[in-house]
Amino acid sequence: MTGPRAFLRFLPTERWMLWLIAGVGSLAVALALGMQRQVNWPPFLAGYFGTLGLAAVGAYVRQTKGAPRIALALVGTAIFTGFTAVSSVFIFALFPLQNPLIDLTLIELDAALGYDWSSLVAWLAGFPVFAKVLGYVYHSSLVQILLTIILLAGLSREIALHRFLFVGILTLILAVAIWWIVPSVGPSAFQSIPEADRLATGLYFNPAYGAYLRELVEVGPRVITPEVVTGVVAFPSYHIIMALMVVWSARGTFAFLPALGTNIAMVPATLTHGGHHLIDLFAGLVVFIFAVWVAGRLIRHPA
Repeated sequence: MTGPRAFLRFLPTERWMLWLIAGVGSLAVALALGMQRQVNWPPFLAGYFGTLGLAAVGAYVRQTKGAPRIALALVGTAIFTGFTAVSSVFIFALFPLQNPLIDLTLIELDAALGYDWSSLVAWLAGFPVFAKVLGYVYHSSLVQILLTIILLAGLSREIALHRFLFVGILTLILAVAIWWIVPSVGPSAFQSIPEADRLATGLYFNPAYGAYLRELVEVGPRVITPEVVTGVVAFPSYHIIMALMVVWSARGTFAFLPALGTNIAMVPATLTHGGHHLIDLFAGLVVFIFAVWVAGRLIRHPA
């Protein structure tokens, strides 16, 4: 055998997920150019090619070194980081959004459920150490995703890993589609909190940041760069989706209880530090359940 296939071997599911990433990446470029968005392309292109390189290393390791677990981890990481990279450009090329924000409606729905973001923040301000811990939990999502990829690859759970990756891709596509139709940026853009509470909790999504998100939605960034890329999809909550993905995939492993404990804490962390409506979390749960159902039918165990 000659050519790339003599040195590179991708599994069928890996191959079509990489093609999906390439398709979304091409669509992101076309959207940015078609909408005449200013994009600082070099760092994004470096990320794209870095993803391809990491995937190629994984396929090479599988074909020539006989290390399937390492290959699963490398290609899986490439798929996750690659889709994250291409989706960032796609999302920010959508700005400014045409539909009005629905946050005021979501705040009313939250109130009907007995939830108020500013009141929760005020309560959390009385426990600054706990608030700091929740901040670390909130920022652990991407690390948890990467550790889960390594865990599943190390345990040779190929089907579980591919379902995990596909659920991550599908849920992000669905979350962005929903958010584009009915956009929201979270209660921090509409509710004020005392400065003392902000300092005590160290909130990431505070009212000042909420105002920045509203500006992104209504005006858009002057130039799309990695520095301006941030989490903007509020409804449904992708942080909760990632938490559910980790716990779901860690079932039956030694990592399940730590994952469960950490991601139970992700609920208040997402509400406070993430500046989310309560209804965002329920929407994330629905999107996750649907994606798991689809993954179970598309990616099956060999007969």
